[in-house]
Amino acid sequence: IFEKLRPVVDILYKVIENQRLDIEKLQKQTEQQTTEIGKLEAQLQQQQIQIGGIQSQNQNQNNEIASIRKQITTPEEKINKVRSAMHWLSKSEPSEGT
Repeated sequence: IFEKLRPVVDILYKVIENQRLDIEKLQKQTEQQTTEIGKLEAQLQQQQIQIGGIQSQNQNQNNEIASIRKQITTPEEKINKVRSAMHWLSKSEPSEGT
């Protein structure tokens, strides 16, 4: 009986050995992928920090722009008031020819 089963046992042993080797390969791949994921997560975190810094810089620049616009608007309003007053005064003065 053993002699008849020997070829089957040998085949099963080879199948099991191949599966063991496949499992080892998959474990190594899993370890490599886990390491790669860790690296990618670290890169992502660093990029998120950089994005946060850029967003902060953008907000500061927007605040500066708003402040400068306000500084420009105030003189423009004063100039427009003076122009309006000059225009009104020029209309209210008697013409020299009449």
